[in-house]
Amino acid sequence: MATNVRTLDVTKEEAALLAGTEDDFIEYGKTSVKCPRCGGNLVMTDWDSSYTIGCEHNCVTIGFRGI
Repeated sequence: MATNVRTLDVTKEEAALLAGTEDDFIEYGKTSVKCPRCGGNLVMTDWDSSYTIGCEHNCVTIGFRGI
């Protein structure tokens, strides 16, 4: 798991759920877990040394930064 997690208006439970999908995205490129707020699909966006996991409808997103 990445070293820093940045969350904005995300509960601890939502952050844990989204962070728990990291291995699915790395291994399979997708996850079957749905957004905890709206039930939409979750997507992962890679930004070189950081990435985000969030809802396709942008209702919840968390960012991860590596060192």
